[in-house]
Amino acid sequence: MICSGLTVAFFTLISRIFGLARELFVASLFGAGSVADSVNVAFKLPNLFRRIFGEGALSTAFIPIFNEKLLESDQKARQFSGEVFTILLFSLIIIVGLMQVFMPSLMFIIAPGFQEDKAKFDLTILLCRITMPYLIFISIASLFGGILNSIKRFAAFAFTPVILSLCVIFITKILERHNIEPSLSISISVLIAGLLQVLFMFYYIVKAKMAFPLSFNPAGKELRKFLGNMGPITISSGAQQLHLFISQSIASFVPGAVSILSYADRIYQFPLSIIGISFGTILLPELSKIYKQNDLKQAINIQNKAIKIGLLLSLPAAFGIIILSHPIIHIIYERGAFTPEDTIKVAEAISAFALGLPAFVLAKILTPIFYANQDTKTPLRITIYSLIVNSILNLTLMIPFSHLGIALGSSIAAWYNVYLLYKYANKSGKFFILPEIKFFCLKLLISCVSMAMLLLVIDNYYHLYFYSESLMTKTLTLSISILGGIIVFFLTSLFLGLKRMI
Repeated sequence: MICSGLTVAFFTLISRIFGLARELFVASLFGAGSVADSVNVAFKLPNLFRRIFGEGALSTAFIPIFNEKLLESDQKARQFSGEVFTILLFSLIIIVGLMQVFMPSLMFIIAPGFQEDKAKFDLTILLCRITMPYLIFISIASLFGGILNSIKRFAAFAFTPVILSLCVIFITKILERHNIEPSLSISISVLIAGLLQVLFMFYYIVKAKMAFPLSFNPAGKELRKFLGNMGPITISSGAQQLHLFISQSIASFVPGAVSILSYADRIYQFPLSIIGISFGTILLPELSKIYKQNDLKQAINIQNKAIKIGLLLSLPAAFGIIILSHPIIHIIYERGAFTPEDTIKVAEAISAFALGLPAFVLAKILTPIFYANQDTKTPLRITIYSLIVNSILNLTLMIPFSHLGIALGSSIAAWYNVYLLYKYANKSGKFFILPEIKFFCLKLLISCVSMAMLLLVIDNYYHLYFYSESLMTKTLTLSISILGGIIVFFLTSLFLGLKRMI
């Protein structure tokens, strides 16, 4: 599992680096203005449904049943894959068609604040119509990814976001030379990227000898079971993603807030993706096999070790992001149309998001407990409760704190979500926290505080170096600060004996 986790983490890191390059490209073109808001909404809309159907309900419902079929034979697993692929493709074509027809009405839900600016509203509708078919391609790629993940070939699917980032940058540049507007160029490049991602994943499916025949068998027992599980998971995944769009909808009433939150999200997604998504990817197939063997002790030990490692990586990352948020955003984003005022706003948002970073990671670790046991209703209830709390917090905190309140509300709701996940997992008897974790967390917190003290000293005495005229000087200052923080954290953790507790 550690080897698999490192593989996923490595390729996720690579994909996030390219994703950041893509965000820098977009930020330099549009800043945090009106067109940037339209581009970000158009980019997020198909990704919303990709997370619901592709990485959400589809993978979660597919992997446990696919693993069961694998235990019987590869042929039965391939047959099941063909049945799922056929029904998926048919459903996605219908969904995308309906989305194209009702896109203007959908904009009143997704970004109601945009209607005050007719040009902005119309541009957003146009861009969303161009990017929406991306849902078909990325969902198919996600199905292929579920197959490969089940046979412990994690690298290919973890790499696919790199294709999207490269397409956005280079195809946009190519289309701009033909006098096509940058916003249209980016939307078209997203569509091309989706096709390339499918072809890339299909190559690795064939290489793994897991290519499957097309099969339409709606009466099949396994397919009915898959669709039955997918219903609650779709609602749950939809609710999880809905809270992001509720936040965006609320943010649309604050000029520039959609882009500010999007730029902040890209930075804090670095540690979240590398840590949280890596755990989520490897834990579901592994736990589904362990629970199938009724080895509860091993499952609990794996979950507790995952929690320790998740906290060991995410908590110091949260401290570091909060303290160094302003120089990080300044160095990464502040160029072209991105102003110093934008830097301040994005730094505020990322600090608020960072407060919930450990919670987002823990949620990725705890949620597979339910899905590995094919319990789809409990996560649905938890998601709905968290969604309600998140929406109330966003509305309440936005009034006094603007974009900062929206980010802060999301972080508070994330911790509430973790509390519910633990409560219900413990109640089911499938999970409990080992007593040693309390001492582990205390020692971990001491290590983080030691690191934070060093970073504060550096920021106080070498503040001007973070904002030098020379990019090399300020980048070197930030790099040395991060490295120094890591060293202090490592030495303190070693002294307190954290290594022996993992």
